[in-house]
Amino acid sequence: MPDNDVFDFLREHPLLRGVPDNELQIAAKLIEPIFLNDGQPLLVEGDMGTDCFFIHTGSVQVSSRNLVGNTLLLAELGPGALVGEIGLLQHERRSASVTAIHDVVALRLERQSFEFLAKVSPLFHESLLLTVRIRMLHRKLRNATIWSVIPDAELRGLAEVLTTRKVAKGETIVETGARTDQFFMVSSGRFEARSKGRKKALLLEGDFFGEELLLSDVLSEYTITALEDSELMVLGKEEFLTILRYYTPIQQQFLEIIRIRHPHALSKLKSEFREEQELVADSAAAPVPKAREHWIDSLLWLGGGFVVLSLLALYFNNDILHIFTLLTGGLVGPVTFVAYMRDHQLLGIRQTKLSLLFAASGLIAVPIAFLVERIWFIHTTTSTIDFSQFRSPLAISLIEEGVKLLVCFLLVRPKRMHFLMDALVFGAAAGMGFAAIESMLYGWSHMKEASSLGMLSMLWIRALLSPFGHGAWTAIAAAGIWLIVSTWRTKAARNAKGGSKIFGAALLIIIAIILHALWDFQFGSSFAAIGMMVAIGCIDIALLFFLIRTGRTQELHSYTTMNPYVQEQLRHIVQEDSATGELYCGSCGSASPRSARYCARCGHALRR
Repeated sequence: MPDNDVFDFLREHPLLRGVPDNELQIAAKLIEPIFLNDGQPLLVEGDMGTDCFFIHTGSVQVSSRNLVGNTLLLAELGPGALVGEIGLLQHERRSASVTAIHDVVALRLERQSFEFLAKVSPLFHESLLLTVRIRMLHRKLRNATIWSVIPDAELRGLAEVLTTRKVAKGETIVETGARTDQFFMVSSGRFEARSKGRKKALLLEGDFFGEELLLSDVLSEYTITALEDSELMVLGKEEFLTILRYYTPIQQQFLEIIRIRHPHALSKLKSEFREEQELVADSAAAPVPKAREHWIDSLLWLGGGFVVLSLLALYFNNDILHIFTLLTGGLVGPVTFVAYMRDHQLLGIRQTKLSLLFAASGLIAVPIAFLVERIWFIHTTTSTIDFSQFRSPLAISLIEEGVKLLVCFLLVRPKRMHFLMDALVFGAAAGMGFAAIESMLYGWSHMKEASSLGMLSMLWIRALLSPFGHGAWTAIAAAGIWLIVSTWRTKAARNAKGGSKIFGAALLIIIAIILHALWDFQFGSSFAAIGMMVAIGCIDIALLFFLIRTGRTQELHSYTTMNPYVQEQLRHIVQEDSATGELYCGSCGSASPRSARYCARCGHALRR
């Protein structure tokens, strides 16, 4: 490209008006033209910035990866645009990638020529400082994808009205019991939220706070303090409320945040948002995605192991083999059932929590239930409990379900169960932990009193029947308790709709107890007993299917509200996130699908 063409380009550029021609001639000789084909990268995010480029002809795509590694379109720029200047001014790595769209000619300015132009043209330098500020704020807003539905042109307008605030380590931003007229987004650094002297949350880049104080008539529950020198992006109250009024998906996102973080504030929402909150709650949910099938792995491994150990135990009649068979047979049904329930969660729970509850229920609830039952029936005239009357199995049901639920809610408090599926999965874990130890104890007694064949027969029967027993009953009862607690927390119990929810929840608990009692009831005829077990199994399956469907729909609604789908209009995907599997929230530890950006359980930003 002739130097005259470069000189003419610089002279006509609005940022360089007023620069003497002789200075522009010098700059033109320092500039090197670069020719790019369609899809060829000009700048790569993460590289060190040693130069910048004017786009002479053609256009480029500017993209960046957000906190979870997804590529976002920041802008499409044409002739005259300057790219790469942020790295030179900030002396840091590239904050975005720039890729050619069709054929592009770019003019390369090394640091020397860039600094020369900045020196000879105050307009050039000042304009760059303003442009860099807006671009950096725009990129941070795009990365913090709570604003993802706002078109880029309007998002850049939002970046212009934002202010930034440097915060020193130890500085308090919001006090407990105070009000604020600002919305805060963490740009960099770390902040801690404390309530009643206890740490509640750690806030990092992409997180935000102050929304409940602007949307409802409540005082702050938290004291927010900087743990290190940090930076906040601050939005005024009127600008924040205007955005929510204009963009319904964003309004829904923040109302969902209120429901997750501050359920007590739902009844104190400003009137204009209370109506929208009712609309969101009653809106039709998107189709529920297909559940995972990891439970099949549990069934194949444990079930296959149980089959092999059963054959070996029968053939060799060895005590050690009997014990391993007993342990495997007691676990195969319960573990597979819990894995099945967990696979149906869209927003998963860490396996360690479920394993702890499973073990605690078996090792704690079973002995307690045994002792209470012995005390309860100490005055019976026979050595075994008389099931000819319904009150005896009903008492057994009340004791066992009560103990399982007590252990469940001591380890996992109801208010920490944000979704119906949480209650179902934790309830299933508590019930199946109880069932596993109970099966092992029954198997041990059969092995001592009868034979290994009797033990194996009993274990196989209980393994096949386990989905219709303790796990199902406790999951149903836990769902009932969760519904009561969640309705009460949101203060919805005062209206007719909340009252009907509490009635339905109490009915679930009663049904679970009655089903358990009927399962234990000694019918005079074996045909009647089998028929009753089949009927109970059908009721269990129907209730669980309904509750799982309801719970998954609730999770999906929360997830899609917090993470509205936005089609990125990228011409070229220059950076792919090769990671697979789920994203785990650094705040609450729950799992979210790879497409998530914010945790629908606690509202914090997710990170790769």
